Formats: sequence, C-alpha cells, structure tokens
Amino acid sequence: MATVTGNRITLSPREMPARWYNVEADLPFRVPPMMSPSGFPITARELAPLFPRQIIEQELNAKSRTFSIPKEVREAYQQWRPTPMFRATALERELGTSAKLYYKFEGGSPSGSYESNTAIPQAYYTKQTGAEGIVTGGAGGVWISAIGHAASLFGLKSRIYSVRKPGSDLAWGDAYGRVWGVDVQASPSENTRVGKFQLKKEGTDSGSIATALAEAYEEATIDPDVKFTIPTLMGNTLIHQTIVGLEAQRQLAAIDEAPDHVIGSIGAGSHFGGLIAPFVPARIQGRNTRFVAVEESSTPSLTRGVYTEESADAAGLMPQVPMYTLGRDYSPPGVLAGAMRYHGVAPIVSSLFREKHIEAVAHGQIESYSAGLMFTRAEGIVLSPHAMYTVKEVIEQALRCKASGAEDTILFTVTPAVSTESSPYDTLLDGVMHDEQPEEASLKKSVGRFIGRG
Repeated sequence: MATVTGNRITLSPREMPARWYNVEADLPFRVPPMMSPSGFPITARELAPLFPRQIIEQELNAKSRTFSIPKEVREAYQQWRPTPMFRATALERELGTSAKLYYKFEGGSPSGSYESNTAIPQAYYTKQTGAEGIVTGGAGGVWISAIGHAASLFGLKSRIYSVRKPGSDLAWGDAYGRVWGVDVQASPSENTRVGKFQLKKEGTDSGSIATALAEAYEEATIDPDVKFTIPTLMGNTLIHQTIVGLEAQRQLAAIDEAPDHVIGSIGAGSHFGGLIAPFVPARIQGRNTRFVAVEESSTPSLTRGVYTEESADAAGLMPQVPMYTLGRDYSPPGVLAGAMRYHGVAPIVSSLFREKHIEAVAHGQIESYSAGLMFTRAEGIVLSPHAMYTVKEVIEQALRCKASGAEDTILFTVTPAVSTESSPYDTLLDGVMHDEQPEEASLKKSVGRFIGRG
C-alpha cells in the first residue's frame, strides 16, 4: 500500500508497475501509422537495421494493452523509482486556491529527469541485439546523462549529436558527456553529410534538435554496429514514460483522488503522453478530465502547427510521422527551455489533440520563469526550465479554481534544475530575460510547404 506522510505519498519498490501501458490499444480511433519513403506504412523489416526487435514491436503494435518491463530494466528503475508524489500545500496557501495540487517529483534519476525512463530500456534492448553502441541526437545535458548512464549499465558505447552552443565549438551538455563517457559531437558537425550541408548552408549556429537527430540517424543507417535511440516523439518512448502516469494513478487512488486536470509541458510530447495515458480511458468513458499540453510560445506546434505527415529530422531521412508540426525547416529562436524547441508532437498526443481529448496553451519565457520562481520559493525545488511552463499553467488553473470556488484536483510533474553553473532564474532576476516570439518568416516558409496537402 502507498504510504502517506504529511504531504508526501510514496509507493514501495514492489508497488512499482511491472508493465508499461499502451494507450493506443484502448483508443476508439486509429492513430495513423508512420510512413516509409515508398508511401506505404512503415514495416518492421524497414526498421530492423536501426532499432532492436522489442522497440519495433512496441512501436508497431497497436493491439497489446501492456508490455512487460524486463527484470534488468526494473532493477535499474529501482535506483529511483517509484518516485514520490507531493501535495503542494505551500503553493496552495500562497495562491489562496481551493484547488488541490499534486505533483510527481521526477528528479531522482541519474539524469535528474524523466529521460532515463526510456533511455534505460532502449539501451537494454540494444544490448540484446549484440550491437556495440548507441547513437542519438538531442539538445543538452539531461538526455546526454540519461543515455550515458543507460549505456554504462549495459556495457555499450554511446555517441550523441547535441546542438552546438552559439559561437562555440562545444555542444550543449558537453560537460555531462565527459562525466558519463559519452562521445558528444556538436551539431551541425563535419561527421555527416547532413551536418556538412547544414554548416555550409546556414553556418555553425544553425543547429536544432531535428538536425542533431538527422545526423544520428544518418550514422545509424551506415554503421551496423550501432542502434539509433531517440528521446521522445516515437510511440515506444511514450510507452516507457507511462510508468510515471501509472505510479501517479496508484498514488492518487491511495488517497481516494482522481485528477480533474492533468497538466504538462511538451516538446515532442512523450513525457506528457506517458503522464496522461493511464487516465485517458476514464475520459473516453465519460469522465471530464482535462489534459492540458503547455507549449513555449515561440515553438507552438499544437497551437499554430498543421496536422500532416512530416519527418522527425531536419533532413527528411527518418520516416514520415503523422503529427502536428511547424515543419522540419522551422528555425526556432534560442529558447532557454531548449527541449521544447522541437517542431512536432508525438503521433499519439497529436491524435488525442485532433480528437479534442487534449487542450493546448502557449506561454512565454518571462511569465513561465516568474511562475517557476514562485513555485521554487513555496515548495523548495529549483525547477528545470521546461517544468516552469507546466507550473505557469498549473497556477493559472489554480487561480481559476479560486475564482469559482472549485475544489478541483490538479496533477502535474516537475523536474529540478540540473546545472550547477548558474541559477536558471539568473536572467529573470537580472532583468535581462526577454520573451522569444516565433520566427514568423521561418514559420511561414516551413508551414507553407503543407498548403494544399491532403
């Protein structure tokens, strides 16, 4: 049974879920498949050179409701899972709200965030194939730490293409690469055709998560000794993240609660999808649970994007993914919450949004960091940038409840700041933060490619 101590709700290690949940099996509508360059749905045979068999099974299987979590993965998870849930009583008092605020703290993993939930199974399955290593793309230290730790657990080599720091030869998160022994390549790089083309066309400061993924994907297609891993977007990553939502469901049930609002920030949306997934069936069956995806206002994939098939990477090498997107050519500005600067949203999350089971809002940097500062001073956790966007919308909803007198239950997750070099609030407190607006010319050009399509 869950243990309730003050405002903390904990599960014992034996209460950690033993199976991931596949929400696609319970949806009353079909999530369109990824498409191959041939124009037909992608097949297991086409994915086999890049991904382990188990990852492909999770990706393409829309009928199995659950997938067993391997023993070795469960043992690795138990270093920090189940994660605690807290009632944000101090923030509730600060706001004077009638709402009940509950948050899962996802900061106990070796990466300091939720990325380890998917990095570990992807590395484990890669090891089972006999491959020597993994190659991936990203934008900072959290995914580097997650993949580096996961690779070390199973004796794999790891390389990550990470977005290049402006005006630098180093990538974001390079220091974390040294900690974990990850070969970090600043993207765009000279290692790949994609990187060389990007450097020649746009210069060293033109990197993006989509470009980094393109470089990693290209390397994986030509090196039989490595497998490709991806931090988010794909169905298997969302399935791995459901361990968060499943634990939250058990913790709330222990105090006889169910969420009226589940709120989370999104980049490509796998963590948000994993949080809401176990609560989706109840909504489909009639419960009026709101799922709110929070975007950075400069990268508004749901609120201003189009629903179409688009490649996950900047070069169009990867399969075409059915999703809400700003287009792979979109060049977002330098948002501090770097993981939110991705052009598209996971197919399952996109489908739920299209079917009106998810709402989306966009917030700017200043208002989100200000909300995060309020949370930090009330609850005592210095937040990661993307968690501040979640908290901004949580506070907005809590104030709406205050105005109406509603005693709604709000569920969300937070992760802490992982860099010790400076406070994530420094630019806010120094008065030099500014709100990044969408790059309208880039957005118009990128989305314009889809006009008249299907």
